[in-house]
Amino acid sequence: MGSLTKDQIDHYWREGYVIVPKVLEPDEINRYLIRARDIVLGDHPEEAANRVIKDIAFAKKLLPMPEDPEHAIWKLINPDRFDTTFKEALRFPRVLDAVESLIGEDLMAFLLMFIYKPPGVAKAVHPFHQDAAYFMFKPQDRCLGVWIPLDPVNEENGSLSIVPRSHELEVQDHLVKDGINFGALAASGIENNPEFHEKAITLTMEPGECLLFNTRLLHRSGGNRTQSHRRVITLHMASTTCEMTGPGLSEYAFNHVRGQLHEGCLQPVESPTLKLENRLLEERFSPTSKSSTEDKSERSID
Repeated sequence: MGSLTKDQIDHYWREGYVIVPKVLEPDEINRYLIRARDIVLGDHPEEAANRVIKDIAFAKKLLPMPEDPEHAIWKLINPDRFDTTFKEALRFPRVLDAVESLIGEDLMAFLLMFIYKPPGVAKAVHPFHQDAAYFMFKPQDRCLGVWIPLDPVNEENGSLSIVPRSHELEVQDHLVKDGINFGALAASGIENNPEFHEKAITLTMEPGECLLFNTRLLHRSGGNRTQSHRRVITLHMASTTCEMTGPGLSEYAFNHVRGQLHEGCLQPVESPTLKLENRLLEERFSPTSKSSTEDKSERSID
């Protein structure tokens, strides 16, 4: 039956998101902060090294490397593939209970990430986008995003800004843009559009709270203007009743975490690759792709 109240469920379907209090305890939060740091400092299999991704400002040497290597990182991609601690993050009980209230009891978890905003990097912007652009399966309403801050988050340190009710829109054209981090997409015609910025709200959340949001919901994150970390765990959940509509990225690696599987629908990946592969992502969303057109006015995302 799930754990959300009727008011929370109604809010999610009306506004496109809901915030769930306290899905992680302080000791759990600390455990993931420590483990992420160890991974950044090199405690990972050699073949998974390119899953530890620097922010573009440091990867392209636009800024000098900080003394603390963790202050240069953008994200860890699917650390559950090589780390037992992060594998547990696919099955947080309070998250699964809340998600069950919205998309049912038969659940897949996929695309786990530990995302940083480097301290003092004010230009570490991810433009407005919809996560549904990445996911080639249907129905999209049976898939949602999970966003759990491990530090207090606010406008100053790069929290999410969301556009309530924008999940009512269709999936917009998305493309890879110069000057933003690896794997980040931008929705064409949305970033720098005053209409969407005026409607957006920036979330203030405490460590261990959880944002659940529709994959069509427009959202962005700004840079970190503080000298402190902004670290979050993110993943996506989908109903095992969803069906693929096109070639999937190897980065999905579906994990069956609750309920039953269904024939002809999403199936778990038993032995996903450790090496990060981005060829399909680049081919699908590059500015030269036949399915994407670039609005040149969007090239500045400061």
